[in-house]
Amino acid sequence: MIRDFLNQRIGMKQVAILISIVFIILFSILWIIDSFVMPPYVHAIKVVKVPNITGLTLSKADPIIRDAKLRVAEVREVYNETIPKGRIISQLPFAGSEVREGRRLYITVSRGIEKVLVPYLIGKTDRDALLNLLSIGLQVGETVFQEDEEKPYGTVLEQSIPAGSKIPYGKSISLIVSQGPPGIDLVAFTGITLNQAKILAMEYDLILEISNSGDKDPNLSDQDIFIEPDISRSPEFLRRGETVWITILPR
Repeated sequence: MIRDFLNQRIGMKQVAILISIVFIILFSILWIIDSFVMPPYVHAIKVVKVPNITGLTLSKADPIIRDAKLRVAEVREVYNETIPKGRIISQLPFAGSEVREGRRLYITVSRGIEKVLVPYLIGKTDRDALLNLLSIGLQVGETVFQEDEEKPYGTVLEQSIPAGSKIPYGKSISLIVSQGPPGIDLVAFTGITLNQAKILAMEYDLILEISNSGDKDPNLSDQDIFIEPDISRSPEFLRRGETVWITILPR
């Protein structure tokens, strides 16, 4: 049993020695290549200056790169607001750098101004339209309010750029927004008769309420009773369906 154990130990030691010898041989080979083989090869490759290709198109830059004994490793495209589409924005290594022949260049080319697809905004509220535009990188330009019999207040009626168009990132779109049905200023109910106030309220589809109805003289007709608007209870500008409060003036 002791003999088997010693034989096993001797076998493991021999394997370890063999692995060490292989490692030393490989290390020696690599050292010889790095010290004696590679230097002459590397120094045999000529040093060249990297040409300036920024601002050129790839088709014009290609023969310049080949004449300099260089090659392209990678071409990356990015959006740029100032450099025209297809023009080279940057290069690596930089122009004027001294490199060995065959060095690979990394080039960045402009995709031009980023464009965004215009969404359909008509029928949305002005707030939803604003959020929609901001979420895709566009802006709301001039907003014009326009009276509309059918669309409620704040509804987008028109947009300056049609939906489906492609426009530069950050561009503004102007909107025409509903101001609701036509309305009337509260001052229009100043110095008129009760009968005229009823006609005016009917014309603009308003609800007419009298603040001091108890002061109405039963002996007078509506065309003989003068009123004034109750500014404490009525809005300055009245729209369809709103209530206008009036007070009866004393005789």
